[in-house]
Amino acid sequence: MSTPSVNALQSLAWDSEFMGFGVARLKAENLAPEDLTRCVAEARAAGLRLLYLIAAPDDAASNASAHTAGAWLADRKVTFAMPVGLAEQSALLGPAIQPTTFWTPQLESLALQSGEYSRFRLDANFAPTVFPGLYHRWLQNSLNHQIAREVLVFDTASTGHAQGLLTLGLKNGRADIGLLAVDAEARGQRIGQQLVAAARQRTAAWGLAELQVVTQLDNEPACCFYRRCGFVEWQVEHIYHFWL
Repeated sequence: MSTPSVNALQSLAWDSEFMGFGVARLKAENLAPEDLTRCVAEARAAGLRLLYLIAAPDDAASNASAHTAGAWLADRKVTFAMPVGLAEQSALLGPAIQPTTFWTPQLESLALQSGEYSRFRLDANFAPTVFPGLYHRWLQNSLNHQIAREVLVFDTASTGHAQGLLTLGLKNGRADIGLLAVDAEARGQRIGQQLVAAARQRTAAWGLAELQVVTQLDNEPACCFYRRCGFVEWQVEHIYHFWL
């Protein structure tokens, strides 16, 4: 994947196809108001309807330009990372944790629960079908290994259905947790911790030295959970939605 040019529009083919209208990314760096005005004019001329404007939190110029132009701060996206020792590949997974490639309604429910703070759920400008459709496709493409190498579930014989879900892929040279959820009725039983421990074991088994996960800073329960598991903050990005 090519690195987005700074202060230039990057058309997003997948997002545009899925949304049914033109979407582009604008990676901002010291973005002046006149530069944003130019980019918006280019986007409108190209028939786009949505820009994702991405800025570092400490980039005062870009954040000010976005606010002044009326863009909505949709996500303070945080990436957490942690080291994993190769010796962890010999760790035993809990008996309730199993890999799967099969879709079930319960896995769909868990995928949706993982997106409670998703900008695609919180932005009322999206059609109501966008958030569930996006997470349905995310789950399906994880199960068929297009975007995940493994999908792990926590499923005990006593319940007969999955109480937890974790998808694991590769990103930035690290193992990457995509979806992670514990069913609302099963929380407080350390299921999430067991799934993260399994992700650490799989990271080591793949010969990788780091595990990462992305969430939202506004999702305080998730951030606290990841910190308790040993993750530390690696990067924060502000993602604005600019509707045209």
